[in-house]
Amino acid sequence: MNNPPRITTVIFDYGCVLSHVPGPAEFEPLRKAVGAKPEVFQELYWKHREAYDLASVSVSDYFQEMGKAVGVSFTSEQVQKLAALDCQIWAPTNPVMVEWVRALHEQGFKIGVLSNMSLSVGDHLRREAKWLTLFDLLWFSAEHKMGKPEPAFYRSCLEKLGVTGAESLFIDDREVNIKAANTLGIHAILFRTAEELLPKLEPYGLKESLAAVMARPR
Repeated sequence: MNNPPRITTVIFDYGCVLSHVPGPAEFEPLRKAVGAKPEVFQELYWKHREAYDLASVSVSDYFQEMGKAVGVSFTSEQVQKLAALDCQIWAPTNPVMVEWVRALHEQGFKIGVLSNMSLSVGDHLRREAKWLTLFDLLWFSAEHKMGKPEPAFYRSCLEKLGVTGAESLFIDDREVNIKAANTLGIHAILFRTAEELLPKLEPYGLKESLAAVMARPR
């Protein structure tokens, strides 16, 4: 019988894992400011997002492309306001997961964030999300101009944390990122909700810690 993996490090995606999953209400202020119709806004938002999260396009170019699609051009001041509204979409947290991060930190686990994230959002979170100081490493794609599912992005994160894939557990909400982690020998779990995550943690000896957090009154 194989011995269970000895996990020393838990690495989290940020968006839709540590953050609240944004819905139409969270996107609405930015949609209105851009001036896009609801039926086309999501396409505009995501069309160049990968490039934005890799810093391949600037904050100005990202929002000007949205404006071009609806026939407007934004001033530099307007771009700054749009960027601030974008940051607000991703600021709300998933409270259970944040509390679990605290518990893991207190128990002595290494913890990191491995996320595809723009410079603007990353800077905002570093300033405003004080709970992120719990992490041993914040590894954001735009700051390194590479992202998931690129193998080099995972490897550089592990190297910076000083751990191996075999002792690490990665939690992400996208299947393609989970498969990339597995290919590199990193234990990985696809995330939907904390409730679904709970039984999947049992082989790694982490179920009880999350269960204790979920049992707390709210």
